Order: sequence, then C-alpha cells, then structure tokens
Amino acid sequence: MQKEKGFTVIELAIAIVVLVIIGVFFLVQRNDLEVTARDQQRKVAINSIYYSLTEVFHKENGFYPTSINHGNLKSVAPELFIDTQGTAVGEIGSEYFYEGINCNSDGKCRGFRLSAALEKEAEYIREVK
Repeated sequence: MQKEKGFTVIELAIAIVVLVIIGVFFLVQRNDLEVTARDQQRKVAINSIYYSLTEVFHKENGFYPTSINHGNLKSVAPELFIDTQGTAVGEIGSEYFYEGINCNSDGKCRGFRLSAALEKEAEYIREVK
C-alpha cells in the first residue's frame, strides 16, 4: 500500500482557524494603534495651544481671550486648531473645546479651560483658573 502525501481536511480547517484568529488580532491591534495615535495628536495640539496661551499671549497682553483661533494665537500652527475630524476649535462638533473663565465685558479673561475629547482615555484638560 502506498501513502498519499497531502493535508487532511481537519489539518486545513485548523490552519484556517489559526490564520483567522491571527488576522482578527492584527486588525484589533492596528485599530488600537490608530486610536492611540489620534489621541496623541489631540494632546499635542492642546499642549501647544496651552503653551501659546500661557507663555505668549498672556505675557504679551496680561489676560486670556474669550475665544481662540489662529488670528489671536499666531504662535500656534494653524493646523493645530483643526481636530482629527477636520473641525476647528469652537465649532459645533469639535473635539477641542475652549472657554474663557472670569471674563469681563471687554473680552478679557483671567483664566481658561482647554480640553479635548479622547477615544481611549478620559477628557484631556488643561486650564488656568
């Protein structure tokens, strides 16, 4: 009797199941890395805006603005005002939120709250009270 060479149906089924499991794991990990990268991008933007507000704008003007944009924070790259969805700070649906705190009628504020909605973590907040 001669032995035939090849794989059995059970061996092929096991190999396919293992490959599917590895593929699913890869997709989950890839998605997790993309989410982490977007959260990191949000934190970098918030930290840059925070630094510009505290170290540049406030030192030059002695107050914080009621709203922010590239017009009043020229030391921040314009693309940092746009979130990962393409929405600018202050627009409806933006992942970034800015609010002046203790503002007077002249639009001069003593503090601010700046935050970003993150996907994997709690809201990222930088503020001056």
